[in-house]
Amino acid sequence: MSLRLKFNLVLAAVLLLAVLGAGAYVHRFLQQAAIEEVQHNSQIMMHAAMAIRDYTTELVKPHLDVTLTEKFLPQTVPAYAATETLRRLQSRFPGYEYKEAVLNPTNLRDRANDWEERIISDFREGRADLKKEVTGEVGEGMHRAMYVARPITIKQAQCMACHSTPAVAPPTMLKVYGDKNGFGWGMNETVGIQVVKVPMYFPLEKARQTFNTVMAALVTSFALLFVVLNLSLSSLVIEPMARLNAKLEDLATKDFLTDLVNRRRFFERLEAGMAETRVKKSQLSVVMFDIDFFKRINDTFGHDSGDVVLKHTALRVRELLRSSDCAARFGGEEFIILLKETPVDAAMAMAEAVRARIAGVPFDAVGHVSASFGVATWDHKEDSHALIKRADTALYKAKSSGRNCVVKAEEAVLAFERKAVRPGRPWRPRSHPGSSPPALFSAFPSAASRPSGRSGVLLL
Repeated sequence: MSLRLKFNLVLAAVLLLAVLGAGAYVHRFLQQAAIEEVQHNSQIMMHAAMAIRDYTTELVKPHLDVTLTEKFLPQTVPAYAATETLRRLQSRFPGYEYKEAVLNPTNLRDRANDWEERIISDFREGRADLKKEVTGEVGEGMHRAMYVARPITIKQAQCMACHSTPAVAPPTMLKVYGDKNGFGWGMNETVGIQVVKVPMYFPLEKARQTFNTVMAALVTSFALLFVVLNLSLSSLVIEPMARLNAKLEDLATKDFLTDLVNRRRFFERLEAGMAETRVKKSQLSVVMFDIDFFKRINDTFGHDSGDVVLKHTALRVRELLRSSDCAARFGGEEFIILLKETPVDAAMAMAEAVRARIAGVPFDAVGHVSASFGVATWDHKEDSHALIKRADTALYKAKSSGRNCVVKAEEAVLAFERKAVRPGRPWRPRSHPGSSPPALFSAFPSAASRPSGRSGVLLL
């Protein structure tokens, strides 16, 4: 995972958490603000109803009671006055309601519905404090509303004049409402509730729209912040770090003089190439070579000239490589080349081309230089060290064969000897007791050093 990707993931995670945290806080705040607004409006309506009741009781009713014997006026009843006055608000403010819900009302329009009856029962049975109002929610969707309810408890004796029995009730009231409803009330009895309903849809919808606007602005701001921080830190931190990492990677994996990979990186490439070759069931070869008489070059022309030879040797090798090949400075004047998907014949041809390129063009201040080569093809059984060991052994065989040539490492002694056994005869070692085992290499001298008319010399 790249440094840029890691930084972007961390930055994105931080900003996402910030957006989620801020969104949760803003949503909770707006919801609470909407509910508080609804509660405030419900309290305003409740206090408005109480003000109307008090006004009617104190200033209107005393002046109209004298007409009670002749005509009953509902407007003198505080509950009626409050209900009728606040009902007129509904035309301009839909959903705002005030009602004095009673279990046994004189005016049937004031009869409590099911949920109002449950609230009245809570007050009558002590599940709700008579000294306190209760609040709650009713309805769903656009009809969702908050209610505030206060108990209607008979505290004044004058109320019994109209609600005790039909016999003592004003005859004018009986003419209007009859003698079947609104009677049988008792002192200190909770007969109903004052209930205010305020719609919640509009404040909550406003809170939702505000939340969407705030979140859109917040997300846009955080996105711009992400881009600005990403660009700033990318240019100030990530890119310099990437360049530094690339330099460190070069220092760790490349030879500073030749700009080829070093021994460590070559082994990594070789191990990976062997794994790939095993899967593809193809062939892999390595070519190891070193500069002939390199110590003499250093002693004669100086180490600076020797360094020039190493640099230009690396350049000449690199010119002949494919993109899949890998060349490394193995140590001192020793070089090694990895050739993937390359059989032994192609590897030999590649080694010969490199040898000819090195020997064909003289080096500045040094002149002509030659190199000796050892070639080994992987047998799919040995490890990387064994493979390189075979190529190294072939290289030393090339040096002992006159230098400036290419030598191929054969397979095993047993396989080599079995090829020489005639059919029908028992196999026996070709060597005699006390003699050295047969050599494992075929020497291919350079064209300049080969005798005319001969393709090569087999050394056994």
